Amino acid sequence: MAKDRDQDEEPTNYVLRQQIGFKLSRTSRLMQQQLEAALATQGLTRLSWCVLSSVGLEGISSPSGIADNLGVTRPMLSRLIKSMSRDGLITVALDPDDGRNRKLDLTAKGRDTLDNCLPLVRANSRHFAQKLSPEQMRTLHDLVDALIEGEKPYLDAL
Repeated sequence: MAKDRDQDEEPTNYVLRQQIGFKLSRTSRLMQQQLEAALATQGLTRLSWCVLSSVGLEGISSPSGIADNLGVTRPMLSRLIKSMSRDGLITVALDPDDGRNRKLDLTAKGRDTLDNCLPLVRANSRHFAQKLSPEQMRTLHDLVDALIEGEKPYLDAL
């Protein structure tokens, strides 16, 4: 006779492809790979896109604000900002309101790159979103938010 399992008890058979972590990680990588391939056609990385969109679309101009927006550490973001500045996508200047802080702005090249990449990013999002109903999409967002709640807010890499 089979022993009743508690609701919290893990099954004895471990199947990797049935684990939520594996499924979420695989889904994330599939979405990332498709996005990275599209952005590469414009000479941009996924992380550079995140910074460009934070500055150009969301109006976040401070490095600490962008780090908070992306959920990454300041050192990780600092390396990316230096690279993007060298590539001519952003400028870094002292904040006129507080000389201790830096302010990021898009260059003309950065604005053009942002404008060229936005349709690619939207197409990638649509590709995956169309697989779900609007209700499923809302539920997915709620579930992912519940999984993230209370976890470490900053990542060393994105």
